[in-house]
Amino acid sequence: MKSTRAFTLIELLVVIAIIAILAAILFPVFAQAKLAAKKTASLSNTKQVSLGVLMYNNDVDDKYDAGCGACWFYPTDSGWSWDTQPYMKSLPLLRDPTDPLSKRNWPTWAFPPNNPTVSISYVSNGFIWQDSNNGYATYVGGVMGVAQGPEDGGNRCGASSWMTRSYTGGSDVTRPAETIMMSVRAGSFDIWGMGDMISGVTWWDNGSGGAGLIPNAHAANTPYTAKDASGNVYTVNANMQLGAVYTPYSNQSPFAFCDGHSKSMNPSQTDPNPTNTYVNGPSYSLFANGHDPSNMWDAYR
Repeated sequence: MKSTRAFTLIELLVVIAIIAILAAILFPVFAQAKLAAKKTASLSNTKQVSLGVLMYNNDVDDKYDAGCGACWFYPTDSGWSWDTQPYMKSLPLLRDPTDPLSKRNWPTWAFPPNNPTVSISYVSNGFIWQDSNNGYATYVGGVMGVAQGPEDGGNRCGASSWMTRSYTGGSDVTRPAETIMMSVRAGSFDIWGMGDMISGVTWWDNGSGGAGLIPNAHAANTPYTAKDASGNVYTVNANMQLGAVYTPYSNQSPFAFCDGHSKSMNPSQTDPNPTNTYVNGPSYSLFANGHDPSNMWDAYR
């Protein structure tokens, strides 16, 4: 009599259980490896973008471009993401691989075919600083901010002088290796307003281009919310300490610095002591009253 051998039900269940255990162990590892690869790609992108900006600087007498011009309309009124395109020539360089490219902050008139708007992820350091010792005068303390004053290349659109220091010279940055040039904010764009910069203030957190709060290690540990272009409230970050910076990599994000290097950091590390006593700046600086030396967004500290 010929015998037939086969797996018993118990043996099959044991094999299935082993496969399930291995899958439960390995799938998260695969996901982490994939995320690590995207993080490396984003770091590479930020470095390439920063080098493109530095090449632009070299060709225009060591001047950074504005984050956006006085009229806030980039194609005709300046804007780093347009003016540095010849040095990059690649749209994917301007996008973080994990960015869902949401259009919630796009003003409705900005959509094609009206204008050639595209989604980008990398935004300039457009930090705005208010001098409490000078009647709360408003200055641009980042390297590429709003061109809205006497140094904006001609006071285009009749801009007033309420905001100054927009066209920064590379030699003006006091600590280039410790000063942020670019960071990541998901769902940004290249056409208008705060679309390609982080301003450091929440005045325009209402659909003018994207959330503006810079990270703050001492901020309340509560969700940071803003309003999109339709007036709907959305969560920018689950933690206000992260500000408007996009943090898909275990609460870390790529940052490009003014000397051309990039690294991944927790955003709260970029402004670790926002309540520090300010130190006096150089006498020629618009910030002679002093700045927090640990704030990596302040180019003139």
